[in-house]
Amino acid sequence: MNIDSKTFALLQTLGLTRYDAKAYAALIEIGATTPFILAEEAGIPRTKIYETIKRLEKESWITIKRGRPGKVIPLCPSDVIGSRKTALDADFEKMANEFTMNYEKRMERESPNTTLIRGIGNILLKTVEMMGRARSNLYLFGTLYYPEEMELIKQQIFAAKRRGISIRISSNNPVRLKEKLVDVYNAFSQVTKDVQVAPEPFVRILTIDNKETLMMFPQPEAEEADRENPIAIWMANESVTKANNNAFNIAWGNSKWALAED
Repeated sequence: MNIDSKTFALLQTLGLTRYDAKAYAALIEIGATTPFILAEEAGIPRTKIYETIKRLEKESWITIKRGRPGKVIPLCPSDVIGSRKTALDADFEKMANEFTMNYEKRMERESPNTTLIRGIGNILLKTVEMMGRARSNLYLFGTLYYPEEMELIKQQIFAAKRRGISIRISSNNPVRLKEKLVDVYNAFSQVTKDVQVAPEPFVRILTIDNKETLMMFPQPEAEEADRENPIAIWMANESVTKANNNAFNIAWGNSKWALAED
């Protein structure tokens, strides 16, 4: 009998040897039969068929009807395979949890991969690059925006929305700069409803995918942005990014704040 390579590999994943897999697959196809016929149908040497049958019986894949001649009977595949699949799923989940714990512990011990970025032009390039790479979530919070950034950031928000990215934006409004006011809500609400007006600090934090954070600060005149010398720190660290997101999500939709209209 023929057994495709994928089925053969899956049976071996469930603990069967090469001969075991061939024997069980043959039994499912031909039904109860004698050991010698099974050996012939499965392509197993006669010298190996009895030890193969013994293994399959021990592992509860088959039953044996004693007699002359004795017969080998396959057990129901949904029962046999289902029970092993359940056990494997539990083992995989345990392994994944253990590996994840070890991974997160290692990440906490490692120094974050960080870069200092100076100037609004360079910060904007990094902002656009990050937003373009977002695959699951994108959060923007804070109150530090410049007029020349708004159109490019808005385009990235629109593109992320079309990709199905989860978006949340929270900012004071309007943002007051030395030269003018920046209407953040009006700009971003044109492409997404996920915009909240709240008393955010005079910084800007962008996070993507619970993996990367870009934290932007003015220099050092706190009340109004210094157009020429903002700085930002880019950081690829899951622990830091998740901590930022957790704090933001707690504050998101706070009823004490005046929310922007949908």
